Amino acid sequence: MDEIERARIRVFLNDPAGRGDRLVFSDPPLETEAGPWGFRVEGKTPEPRPYEPDTHEFLHWQLSSSLERGKRLWARHLPLADGWVPGPVLPAVPASGSDLNAYYDRRALHFFRDVDPETGAVVQSGDSADIVTHEQGHAILDAIRPDLWDAPHFEVAAFHEAFGDLAAIFVALAEPALAAAVDSQTKGDPARSNLVSRLAEELGAAVRGRFGADAALPGALRDAVNLFDYVDPKSLPDAAPASALSAEPHSFCRVMTGACWDVLVALFRGNGDPDRIAALRAAAETTALYAVAASETAPSGADFLGRVARRVVREARAAGDAAAPALAEILFRRRLLASPEVPTGLFPDEEPGIPLPEEGQPARPELVRAIEARLGPGRGEILTRGMGPAAGAPRVLRGRRSRDLVLHGREYGPADGAAVEISDAFALAFDAAGILRASRVHRAEDRDAEDARAFVRFLARRRRIADQAEAPPRARVLAEAGQTHAVVRDLDGVRRLRRVWIA
Repeated sequence: MDEIERARIRVFLNDPAGRGDRLVFSDPPLETEAGPWGFRVEGKTPEPRPYEPDTHEFLHWQLSSSLERGKRLWARHLPLADGWVPGPVLPAVPASGSDLNAYYDRRALHFFRDVDPETGAVVQSGDSADIVTHEQGHAILDAIRPDLWDAPHFEVAAFHEAFGDLAAIFVALAEPALAAAVDSQTKGDPARSNLVSRLAEELGAAVRGRFGADAALPGALRDAVNLFDYVDPKSLPDAAPASALSAEPHSFCRVMTGACWDVLVALFRGNGDPDRIAALRAAAETTALYAVAASETAPSGADFLGRVARRVVREARAAGDAAAPALAEILFRRRLLASPEVPTGLFPDEEPGIPLPEEGQPARPELVRAIEARLGPGRGEILTRGMGPAAGAPRVLRGRRSRDLVLHGREYGPADGAAVEISDAFALAFDAAGILRASRVHRAEDRDAEDARAFVRFLARRRRIADQAEAPPRARVLAEAGQTHAVVRDLDGVRRLRRVWIA
């Protein structure tokens, strides 16, 4: 082994798939904490070498390599974002304990080690690029849409999971070797299930071994190639076999993940590049572009997946993509759109006269009054974000006003008497001179309130809510108990239901 080879690492590009995936040589990630979307793998950094799997040195470099690939993707699509919710650097803990799990808790990414009960083989969730970039995707979405974290809606929770799965897919297809493997495995038709559409194969096998054949698909934890159409999640059972759809977010997310994979396939087929591998990678990049833009702008609420789908079509139209009508038809067939004829124009209410504040400056009173006039009567602080590109270009100011919905009844479990926050959202468009020209408002309506109540009842039935009224709850303790939310007394004295971690 020469010096150059010794200074390189070996990693799984995709999922270990029972340690059957081929290891490849790679340069060790350097300066991981620098730039947008910096990260830090906790623990001592071992000397870069081609270590054997199932050693802590291998796990460190495998985890770092996957996060670095994700970092490159998100630096392309979100180069101007403010950073992670935990701070400028996102910690990643390689071995947080024994479990078939991984999660993000607004403090760090946590990965676990366990054993496949059928084979006795070690399963490290941090060894899977699918799982690592999925959890990184949760943290990315939390960074650009922190208001979605506590949003008490079935479709918001499912979208968080779908975004994680899509993040894993986009990172994978950015790799020429994986795109080539997909092309070879599907014989040029990515509408067929493949090694990238199938997610977390090794962990899925271990989950089936421990919890039974219905707990995961035969070849993966989830597969983006699926036939699930949208239905109101409130009409679905709380749980179902992996072959069927339920209201549980990891199950219901497959509607959106499958629809976005269909979009990717349509873009691939419409690409005139004779280089199929390049065309597949380009289709993944374009799908990521539309999905990220839609994620940034869709207002929270009961119809969140539909709102995202409409914005995917609008983003395609705005980009002058000839495939936009085909994408609308795909999302309509998945029942995410009521019609393939998505209305044009984000801001129908034209009116001039109010200057946009400078970056970092508070909104002027007349702008606050204009926002309040559009939102209508209500309580809660108006929060703004995302003024858009550099000064001189058209910009959009987005924001929300959250308000408490108090829950009453034993069916809410520990959340009885607590509040959840539902949001009114707005978007104001300013011209190049900084004058308000148009606005759009989404007020939380009765259907949003009822969806929130139904979602909390679902959490209570599934015993997902902990009553931690005083001290902030510890994610690890709740994760071990299978609880994702806790009732926490906020600084204003109100008991509110808060999400603590997300897998």
